[in-house]
Amino acid sequence: MRASAQAFVVFLAAALLATFPLLWHPTHSIAGGLGDPIIVTTVLGWDADRMAHGFAAFWDAPFFFPYRHTLAFTEHLLGVAIFTAPIQWVFHNPVLAYNVAYVGSYVLAGFGMFLLTRLLWNRVDAAVLAGLAFELTPYRLAQSSHLQVLMNGWMPIGLWALHRYISAGSRPWLAAFVAAYLLCGLSNGYYLYFFVLPVAVLVSVELARPRGLPRARLAIDLALAGTIIAGAMAPIAIVYYRLQRDHGFVRPFEELPGLSARLGDYFRVSSGAWTWGGLLPTGAGERQLFHGLVVMLFAAMGVCTLRDRRASHPLPGPWNRTVGTYLLIAMLAVWISMGPGAGRPYGLLFRLIPGLNGLRVPARLSVVVVLALAVLAGAGFTRFLERFSKRAAAVTVVAIATVIVLEGQHGVGLSDVAGWRDKSWDRVAYDWLRESPPGGVLELNITEMDDFHAFTPIYQLNALDHRHPIVNGYAGWKSNLQELFGGAASPLREPGHVTETLRGLRRIGVRYVLLHERTFMDREEPRRLVADFQAAADQIVETHQWPELWAWRLKDIDQRPPAPATLIPLDANASQLRASHQERRLPLMFDGNLDTRWMTGEHQTGSEWIEVRLVRMFDVGRIQIVGAGRTLLDYPRRLRIDSTTADGIARTLFDDGVVDRYLESVAFDDRHPSVAIDLPPNRTTALRIAQTGQGIDWWSVHELRIWEEKEKR
Repeated sequence: MRASAQAFVVFLAAALLATFPLLWHPTHSIAGGLGDPIIVTTVLGWDADRMAHGFAAFWDAPFFFPYRHTLAFTEHLLGVAIFTAPIQWVFHNPVLAYNVAYVGSYVLAGFGMFLLTRLLWNRVDAAVLAGLAFELTPYRLAQSSHLQVLMNGWMPIGLWALHRYISAGSRPWLAAFVAAYLLCGLSNGYYLYFFVLPVAVLVSVELARPRGLPRARLAIDLALAGTIIAGAMAPIAIVYYRLQRDHGFVRPFEELPGLSARLGDYFRVSSGAWTWGGLLPTGAGERQLFHGLVVMLFAAMGVCTLRDRRASHPLPGPWNRTVGTYLLIAMLAVWISMGPGAGRPYGLLFRLIPGLNGLRVPARLSVVVVLALAVLAGAGFTRFLERFSKRAAAVTVVAIATVIVLEGQHGVGLSDVAGWRDKSWDRVAYDWLRESPPGGVLELNITEMDDFHAFTPIYQLNALDHRHPIVNGYAGWKSNLQELFGGAASPLREPGHVTETLRGLRRIGVRYVLLHERTFMDREEPRRLVADFQAAADQIVETHQWPELWAWRLKDIDQRPPAPATLIPLDANASQLRASHQERRLPLMFDGNLDTRWMTGEHQTGSEWIEVRLVRMFDVGRIQIVGAGRTLLDYPRRLRIDSTTADGIARTLFDDGVVDRYLESVAFDDRHPSVAIDLPPNRTTALRIAQTGQGIDWWSVHELRIWEEKEKR
């Protein structure tokens, strides 16, 4: 117990050193930048809030409004929030809670590896070095912005408990393994899958050659443990599965090679890391997979002990068998981390294993590589230190630990969480918002997610305080509504659409718009927007102006006229079709395949049209122009629909902007948003649909649906 306490202090000191100077600024500064760390901070704060309310509306996080289950657009982080929620409840500071988790992830990794390697190799000083190598791997510096990736300390703790169970047959140790596995998977969705690899290898070895427990009991107990894990994760998995299905949240297979490991990446470091005098190159993105020269050298030494016939293993079995098991884990992890390709299984696993197609970075299996390397290094440290006297071994341990610290970490860069809870006009606006009636909020400036600006996650963090859901957001998946507003073809940026945009916002439940002038690079843009908003006074009930900040409260929504009572779909395949552009593609509008489309292939100029000559006269009650998420900005800006009767009399049935209708559709069906228009009574044999607006994108129609009104109007 004393040795464990002393080791824990060592790992805590190493964590504080590695994250220095975070210790002096834990309440308002954050490591890793203002992107992912702020998202994680927001999620942990939201988790704590919902836990205090019995998990009510847990999945409906206050961003990406009005979509449902928006927490599942990113990691839910329940495995971390279990421990940080009390900090949030006491101090009401999610930045502090995040920083405690950030530093704690280092301690968890080091101490977890200490427990595992002390059990396997029965030497405390060697286990301390293995724990430091795992805690301070240079890979942690590369992943400093991803707290969920840093939470890999549950892996060695889970294996420690599993080894204990296999050794003693005590089911409480198996329960401890189940708890560690669940905490690991609840902290990082990747680990729910990746931790299967070392567990499966260890279990397979034990089932192949049981050392004490009967094979049948071992199989039954482990199957029960797997069932409990699956059952506990099922409610969460269902939410993510439904989100994948409803929004098409599947990583394109083509992305995987670019985010998979190459052997050379295991010798690449992140910017600012120790390069051993320029010997190691700097990697980019997810290709900074170097784990340290010390751990690799001593892992190789540990592998060499396979040839040591004198090697005897204290617990829980033969030395050579354990070394061989973790060598196999390391080799398989490297192989699978290389992603899809000839002779590699990841592509098959990606297609077959439910949910794996939501993960885009095979290279993160590197966490399993360093797990195995640290265990093997523990064997190497043990054999190496056995050659020294007690005093010489202590000096050697200090020297090796110093090298591990030097090559692993050099402190972290901190970012001040500016504007959050500071005395500012933003705070005045958010205080006003907090006291205002419920409703969604659009904060401007708004950009596409790939056009990252730090103000976006700060909006999310502030939503925890003012308690209104916001349209904006930054997460693992995109919101098409934000992409629509944030792009160059945004209805807020193209002239003449602000009135329609406000009408659409009101229809989807947005009641407030905040405009932060300092978030715009072009100072003329906020001035234009303010003028356009002020010109739409008939849709606004309350206006506030503070220095460089405007806030509006919108009117409640006007009700749409009731839709026609009886609509029957028309089969337009037998109709004659004409268009201003690409007539050969017109049949694609009626083929029932939402992946095909007719398109102009040119920017919208106001001269585009489609003509459908029907087989007989109909009372056309509705038309619907269906788009797709991949052609999100190819929507018509304004439509004129003309009807021609059998005797050639023409009549305009509709002539108006449709941005509000399209915006509303994007909010509730972002995979295939559409523009639906109900028409007055008519006697139509030919329908001409003209796009009369202007836009920088094409006009695309994936499906054109036409309904006949059968009931007398």
